[in-house]
Amino acid sequence: MSVPAAVVAAGAWLAAVSAALVVADLRTHRLPDRLVGAAAAGVLVLLTVAALTTGQWTDLGRAVLAAAAVAAGSVLLALPRVTGLGLGDVKLAGVLGLWLGWFGWGVVATGLLAAFVLGGAWTTARLLIRRARHEDAVPLGPWLVLGAALATVAHLAGLVPA
Repeated sequence: MSVPAAVVAAGAWLAAVSAALVVADLRTHRLPDRLVGAAAAGVLVLLTVAALTTGQWTDLGRAVLAAAAVAAGSVLLALPRVTGLGLGDVKLAGVLGLWLGWFGWGVVATGLLAAFVLGGAWTTARLLIRRARHEDAVPLGPWLVLGAALATVAHLAGLVPA
């Protein structure tokens, strides 16, 4: 599968900013708006360049629609406040929806599912071995990033359809 250079650049940018976001979330349970905004702006600009140079406007449109859909769905999950999902998680999910949306709806679904399954399994394991309590906060950002990374790699390897 040939991936346009601007898409590769968008992935590299997202990976670099995501590394900083993961560290911040693990340390403080916060995802700084400046970093999430930088991730969003960089990915959007680079995917737009990819569409300009390749004519893949449908992919860009789907990416933007996926970002909006994932962010809206995340807002609905965050509203009850019992889920522990914060606004930083909502914004990061939208950015990752933008990235994954370039590749297809199946990749978006896979990335989100992987994030929640892996994060839930980790949290459950910590509860079972008594390394965490029910009221402990769990940073979701690292799991969102890992889910998106795994979905991207799986798609590029031909394991996850668009």
